[in-house]
Amino acid sequence: MASTIRDVAARAGLSIGTVSKYINGYSVKETTQAAIEAAIKELDYHPNNIAKGLRNAKSFSIAILLPMLDSNFCTSMVSSIESCLLPKGYSVIVCECHNNAKMELQKTQFLIDRMVDGIVLIPYSLDGKQIEMIQKHNIPLVVLDQKIKNHETDCIVLDNMLAGYEPVKHLIEFGHTDIGILTGNPEHYTTKGRLGGYKKALTEAGIEIKDEYIQCGDYTIDGGYDAMLRLCRLQKRPTAIFISNYDMTIGAYLAINYLNLKIPDDISIVGFDNFPLANVVYPSLTFAEQPTDAMGKDAGKLLYERIKGNYSNYPKTIVHKPVIYYKDSIRCI
Repeated sequence: MASTIRDVAARAGLSIGTVSKYINGYSVKETTQAAIEAAIKELDYHPNNIAKGLRNAKSFSIAILLPMLDSNFCTSMVSSIESCLLPKGYSVIVCECHNNAKMELQKTQFLIDRMVDGIVLIPYSLDGKQIEMIQKHNIPLVVLDQKIKNHETDCIVLDNMLAGYEPVKHLIEFGHTDIGILTGNPEHYTTKGRLGGYKKALTEAGIEIKDEYIQCGDYTIDGGYDAMLRLCRLQKRPTAIFISNYDMTIGAYLAINYLNLKIPDDISIVGFDNFPLANVVYPSLTFAEQPTDAMGKDAGKLLYERIKGNYSNYPKTIVHKPVIYYKDSIRCI
């Protein structure tokens, strides 16, 4: 027979009320927490979230709605958010909209119908309709990676301006003046910031901003491949290129290999994010890293805070700083 909360209380030498308080996410003394955790482990106790949900009108599930599962950024966020919320008794539903605005709204309605207790949204559509649907039903929401204009929400974002500025400034210090950039959708919050940092670095150095050196790769592998081909086939090819997300970095490397160019002899490269590519290519890749694990955990913590009813600091925006790793994929000229 499965253990009950009464069994846990008896084993821990505590009241049922105290054990219930801890299981429902409220703070208790450290010694009390240790006693409860030891009893739970010894008895292999698992809370009955269905019964608990019926009592409290909760589903004990949260959702992560994201544009695409084949994005390294998105999947890393799922892992970090789960690591924060699973220990608190919440199951995680992951929904992908396949970079389709209509499907994003359909998936939003699906999650509303499932009565999830909260949603972490990595937005695809920029019109905010998905946010309006969620807020209309008073479901706690944290938006990750973007800010949607004219829609007030909790947000976890990167300092994208700095992520674009620092690497390009470093390239300029290495003597580069012909510097290209691979960007995402020009309307996206992340694109505006990273492109803004790129332009700021050039402007401060008195270097002309050339439109042909700014190529959109849509934050995808295929897009990065095509954008890199366009840059490398210009009459005056850039001597250095800043690639503003990881998936485009993969695509760009495929294009460079196809063209038989050598890094950094023929072209200097700055990539984005510390995922497998950064550690296996030769020469070692210079890259800007956003702290995806910390961003995901902050999203989970903030969502949990809202689920528990604490809106004292709403709306809250948490901005994370990038870290730039300078390695062997760039050279002085």
